[in-house]
Amino acid sequence: MGPIIRLLRVCDTDERPSLGYVYEGMFRAITGIKKLFRSSERLYKPYIDIINDRWDRMLRKNLHATAYFLNPAFQCDTATFSTHPEITNGLLDYIESKVDWCSVENLTREIGMYREREGSFGRKLAILTSKKDRPENWWKLFGCDAPNLQKLAIRILSQTASSSGCEHNWSVFERIHTKKRNRLEHQRLNDLVYVHYNLRLQYRYM
Repeated sequence: MGPIIRLLRVCDTDERPSLGYVYEGMFRAITGIKKLFRSSERLYKPYIDIINDRWDRMLRKNLHATAYFLNPAFQCDTATFSTHPEITNGLLDYIESKVDWCSVENLTREIGMYREREGSFGRKLAILTSKKDRPENWWKLFGCDAPNLQKLAIRILSQTASSSGCEHNWSVFERIHTKKRNRLEHQRLNDLVYVHYNLRLQYRYM
């Protein structure tokens, strides 16, 4: 239960920035649903379709993709970082809609530096602390060679992802853990809580 509870605590707060974890959390939720239904497409597909429909219609989808891209905890983990075109396209769409065109050329150059770990981004300490430091603090320390991207990253990654619609998070667990369901094995219950929370989290941005 530990990893799920920790994520719920991180996301459902106004005290700790967590926007950089929403995109990845969305796809962990999808994975959780598939595990819950033991990878039976016939059973999980209706739920996945609902999630994808909500996700596709989210007004801040590009922001979430950009936050994921700029989160060093994911970017520096080459083994698990997603290279799905949706992420790059979301990043570019966000830049085109939010950034002054006078800064775009420098910003795109700095994105290349960040992605290829050039300059301060390639420091051993930067890699080692990418998952330990809060993303916005990491950028304050290691983003000095890319001032335009640093400013953008800090602004985005300093935002919280708390949801007023999820303040009864712990009661969600209580409702799920009824006598009727208490025979669910531990991991399946974890996945169910995780999925339920993430679905409600998305509605905040509808």
